[in-house]
Amino acid sequence: MQRNIKIIRLITSFQIIGLVISLFSVLAPKLSALASQQRLIVGDITTCSNNSSSYYDTLSQPITGSIYARLPSGNSPSVVYLYSETTSDTSCQLLGAAKIESGRWLFLGSGSAVTNIMVQSPGLNAEPYAAVVDLLVVPNTAICAPAVYCNINYQGDNGYLVPNLISNTTDQIAVYEANSITDVRFTGINYYADGTFLYSSTQLKPINRDYLPGGKHNIFIQVNFVNGEKVNISQAINMGIDWSGTIRLRSDFYRSHNKLVFAGVLMVILIIVLLLLWIVRKIHKRREFKIDHGIDEYEDLDMIDRSNKPDDNHPIVG
Repeated sequence: MQRNIKIIRLITSFQIIGLVISLFSVLAPKLSALASQQRLIVGDITTCSNNSSSYYDTLSQPITGSIYARLPSGNSPSVVYLYSETTSDTSCQLLGAAKIESGRWLFLGSGSAVTNIMVQSPGLNAEPYAAVVDLLVVPNTAICAPAVYCNINYQGDNGYLVPNLISNTTDQIAVYEANSITDVRFTGINYYADGTFLYSSTQLKPINRDYLPGGKHNIFIQVNFVNGEKVNISQAINMGIDWSGTIRLRSDFYRSHNKLVFAGVLMVILIIVLLLLWIVRKIHKRREFKIDHGIDEYEDLDMIDRSNKPDDNHPIVG
């Protein structure tokens, strides 16, 4: 009996050992690859891998500066490795690694005169013809402060910079570059209220409140520059309660595409209203005149007399 128990225990031990060995054989390559990546430090040279978790892009212009990254909306946070690939061989230099998430820019690394880039992460995925990761290159930290947006203060207004896309629209890696707009001329400014376009201007000024009706409004100002970049400024304005309706009327006038037609329609309506008031006033004055001079009572008596007078066509027979 005891001998059978020992045999069963021995068989069980071998089964456990076999299970451990099989698990180790499956996990060992992945753990080894992960460990090799974790042992790398920024600047290390390694062989460029070509697998399902590697994505490449060749830029038309070299990039230099701090590099930030974000994942497309809906992706779970993932550790991303950024490499610079040499053109002469298959060597890759690690530029940085960080845990990246969607919805905000996070610092990933930095590079100088980088043209061929590779990002690597098993957690990256995207729809067809969509980028698996967005990269933002900031050559100078004074240009903007990346967070949810590339925050900036422009001529005293807080907003954010919209950088140019320097990669192709169908590339697996979308690369944006933020350039300084300190000495860049802007081509025009567009003003919006509550998502509706109001007007354009060639000068950056506070929004013309004549365009706004009463109540609270979300203001959006977009400054367009000759280099293709934009600065977006968001504000909140409260015009108060429009008890008389004049603020609304003024807003409709300024928002109308043809102000001459709008003014003409208002003038016609005003003339009609004044004419009606004049007619009512004349009728009222005539009524008062009759009352003051007894004409109204005389006309009533005359009507009574006429009603009691015999009809000539029907004489009374005695």
